[in-house]
Amino acid sequence: MDNEPKPRITGKQWASIALVAIALVFILQNLTYVRVEFFLFHTAAPLWLILLITLAAGYAIGRFSKRRN
Repeated sequence: MDNEPKPRITGKQWASIALVAIALVFILQNLTYVRVEFFLFHTAAPLWLILLITLAAGYAIGRFSKRRN
């Protein structure tokens, strides 16, 4: 018989699993296409994708506008 300890899921792993589940639910609830207009650029894309792009742009703006000491 092996007396090796069984691998346990850590709190960070549970949090990651929960975030993935929430992201999947969000995506599945926002599959409808929306029209996007940006200056002369017009397109249609799934709402979840537009929101993801907006989130990434906001993250990048925040990241690059931090003061560095």
